[in-house]
Parts: sequence; structure tokens; C-alpha cells
Amino acid sequence: MTIIKNNIIEILVAVGVLLILLHSSDAVIYPDSQRFSGENLHDPPLYPAMIHVMKLIFGSLNSVIILQTLFVGSGIIYFTRTVAIHFNLDTIIKSFVALFLFLPILQFYNILISEPIGYAFSLLFVSFVIKLIYSLNIQNILWSTIFVIALLLTRNQFLFLYPVILLLYLGILILYSSKKTFTWLLVSFLSISIIHSVSINLSKYIKKNNYSEDKSIDYSFTTVAGADDIQVADRYKNLSNDGGVFFFTFIDAMYISTDKDIELFENENFQNTFTLILNKLDNKKALVKYYDNRGHYSLSLKKIRNHSDIFLKDLALKENTTVINIKKEISIKIIKANFGKYTKHIFKKFYDSTWLFVFVPFFMMLASLISFIRYKSKYSLLLIFLSVFALANHTVIYLFGRVQPRYFIYTDFILLVFILITFTIFIKREKKY
Repeated sequence: MTIIKNNIIEILVAVGVLLILLHSSDAVIYPDSQRFSGENLHDPPLYPAMIHVMKLIFGSLNSVIILQTLFVGSGIIYFTRTVAIHFNLDTIIKSFVALFLFLPILQFYNILISEPIGYAFSLLFVSFVIKLIYSLNIQNILWSTIFVIALLLTRNQFLFLYPVILLLYLGILILYSSKKTFTWLLVSFLSISIIHSVSINLSKYIKKNNYSEDKSIDYSFTTVAGADDIQVADRYKNLSNDGGVFFFTFIDAMYISTDKDIELFENENFQNTFTLILNKLDNKKALVKYYDNRGHYSLSLKKIRNHSDIFLKDLALKENTTVINIKKEISIKIIKANFGKYTKHIFKKFYDSTWLFVFVPFFMMLASLISFIRYKSKYSLLLIFLSVFALANHTVIYLFGRVQPRYFIYTDFILLVFILITFTIFIKREKKY
């Protein structure tokens, strides 16, 4: 009975995971799901590899859903136990933490996207960061390094972890100043960079080779003078692989553009294509001049993406280049010429969505930084890390991505948990006086 009583929250989380899996373990396919089952060159390899292995072993996507749900449940249990031990949380607060962290998985546990596995890795990563700050040892450094690499290989979004890790390691070096500490942290950071880079490049190389060897591709849709079938296919493969940073900066650039921006392009083909896209978006009222409510950009994003696609592919063929290079050139020219308007648009993006989760971590960071400078407090360093963790995630999404609530779960739910823990610690101290 004592064992059950001491682990009641962990048991309840496990039961909750079991119940939702019994309710349904069928995979729900989102439009984004296709990215992870295909040969997209721009997505990190971990989640597609997991899907491939689970399908190979069990023969269905249900196994993927079960595995990612179990991962999330394990992450919640480990995180809850970690914060309960380090901050002396009672059963009531511990149950609130577990319940709060459990809420997101009710919405997306059975969707074939990388968010569930990314959420699990985020919880485990932050758990070991807590351990690392409060107890510096090789084991905690090793596990923190492993989960950083796992996150980087799950979503490109987590590239923001590089500056976050640098800041965290600087703070740890201040707390535990020694040559040994510096060496451990340096090895950790270099390992993250090297393993991440090698894994991404190796994945791209394998995908390209697999594509070139695929004999089932239908090449009959077009012909290119002097090119064989594989060359034709490679060109059209390049047309479809237009993800990455410039996919989103192009949408932002087109959203803020006007007729005057046509003059920015000297190439006649670029001018004609830009004019066609701009006229189409003007007819669809998908430009910033038609902004009328907080949801306008979100609706315009889909229109810009869909209505520009055919024009960009046609231009890419004429210029013998790729769609992503076209988007890159258009983005740079328009943003450079309209930087003030672009900056205003970015601020409006975060105001239109989750502005509170920018201001809250910002002021948390300021207060914690002052406390850390004065007292070298471990908890202050932890709050600095968590606030920068959240701010960096929001910044990446506002600058280079589409604003979707599910992209914020990795940081915002953890941040809210620590706001609760901070208040709990403060109230406990007040009771002593």
C-alpha cells in the first residue's frame, strides 16, 4: 500500500495513457503526415525512421501511435517526479502538474505528426536540465545531450536550442567554475553539433539515393530537351522540395508586398511571375492592406501558398533553378526593401496569436537574470533557461513558421508549470514568517 500511495500520480498517468489507447489507437492522418511517410529532404530523420521501423516490425501505423503515446506518458511521469523531488511538491501540486501536462496529449496523441514525440522529448530534456543545474555530473550531461540531439532530429523547429544550450552552459559554468566543467560542457556542445549535422546530411544522402533508384516514378508528365528520365525527375523533385526557412519568409514577403515591389526585379520572368502572383492575391484579398482582424494572416497564408505554387514552378523551369531558390530571392529583395513593414508584420503576428506567452517569459527572464547576477541562484538559472527556451521557440515560429498552437506545447506548458511551482515555493516561504 505504501508503494501505491507514494506513486499514485504515476499510476494515474499510466492508467490515463492506457484508457486513451483503449479508446482509440488508430492513426489520424493530417495533411502534414505525408511529410513523414515520404522522402521529404527537409524534415529531420528521427520521426520518419520511427514510423518506418514500427511499420516494418508490426505492419501498421497503430504501433506508431501506441509508441508515441507511451513516450509522452513516460515523459510526464519522469518530469512530474523530477520536479516533485527537487522542489518538494506535495501530492496536490504534483497532481495538478501531471494533469496539466496530460491535457495536450488528449488532442494529438493519435495524430501521425511529430508533435507527440517532440513533446515527450521536451519533457525529458527539461527534466535532465533541472538535474544538471542542481547536480552537475557526467550522467546528467550525457542525458541532456542525448535529448537535445533527439529534439534536433525530430523537428527543424528545435534549431533554436543551439543558443539556448550555449546560454545554459554559460550559466552552469558560472555556478560550477572549473576546467573539468568547461571540458565536459564543450564536449557536450560539440557532440550535439557534430551528431546533428552528420545525421541530417546522411539522411539527405540516403533519401536522394533512394529516390534516384526508384523505378516506379512516372516520368511521362514532361520532357526536357537533352535530359534523361532521372534528370527530369530530379528537377521535378527539386520543385516539390521547397520547404525550409524561405518557404515561410516568402509568404511573409508576399503578404506585405505592393505593386511598387515589381521594380525590385530586373529579370523579366521574375517581374511577370511576381505580377501574376500579386494580382491573384489582390483578387483574393490576401495582402496586408486588406488586414481586418486577427485571423487575416492565417487565412492569407493558405491562399498565398496555394495560388503562388504553379507560377513559381513555371518560373523555376524557365530559369533552370528550384522553387526554394526563387522564394529565397523574392524574400530577400522584398524584406530588404520593406524592412520596417516586415518588422511591424512580425510584431502583429505575435500580437494576433499568443502575445501573453512572449511578455510573461520576457519579464521572468529579466527578474531571474537580476537574481542570478546577485545571488548565483540555481533556481534563477533554471527560470532563465525556461524563459529563454519559450522565447526562442516563439521567435522561430513568428519569424520562420506558421503560427499554430501545437507548435508551442513544447515550451509553454512547461513554463506554466514552473509559474505554478514558483508561486508554491513563494507561498511556502511566506508561511514561515
